[in-house]
Amino acid sequence: MAADELTRLRLAPGLAMNLEVLGGDGQRHKGVFLGMISGRSVMMSTPLVGENRPLLLRKDQPVVCRFFDQKIACAFRSQVLYLCTTPIHYLHLAWPTDVEVGHVRVSERVVANLQMNVVNQSDISWDKSHGAIVDLSISGARLETVEPVGNIGDKIVLSGRVVVGHVARLVTIEATLRAELDKFELSNSTAAYGIEFNYISDVDFLALKAFVNGQLVKGAAR
Repeated sequence: MAADELTRLRLAPGLAMNLEVLGGDGQRHKGVFLGMISGRSVMMSTPLVGENRPLLLRKDQPVVCRFFDQKIACAFRSQVLYLCTTPIHYLHLAWPTDVEVGHVRVSERVVANLQMNVVNQSDISWDKSHGAIVDLSISGARLETVEPVGNIGDKIVLSGRVVVGHVARLVTIEATLRAELDKFELSNSTAAYGIEFNYISDVDFLALKAFVNGQLVKGAAR
């Protein structure tokens, strides 16, 4: 697709990116997307190698950058514009002339263990409870709780911390209980549900998207 589509992907800071140096050994080095200056450059953290040393790169070195946007594998060719060392080691990569789009993943669900507080909005007779999201996509999740939190169709609100790299954010998710499940992955669970997300703020959505993409790159897909 055209390079201007890169600005429409809503890439979240913290998105995992793999960097390959062209003409090298073919190894893919892990970095993190930091942001972009549309039409000028893409910024990412400099990948770290042994003993947390920044990958040795030079100005104008050709590279390939790969990442997942939701279900879709994307890649672009570029070259190093600037090597920056403060406040962290990071790179400016030249704005790509084209972005390659690969196959759609069969599933974007990933393994997780996100601790959540759960409140039933449909029926206040249910006590506030605690649980964990153990299986996550950007549209829904598998939720396990230490005690039952509601009936099928009830609206719930979840709040908990999502960590992407060195960044942590407290997210709030409005969801609906869609299915009651009879198998548990956590030893202290007494109830499990399939839930559908109804509303997530833009900032919280970006945090969840970055987490899902990071897990996909790690190979933690369901």
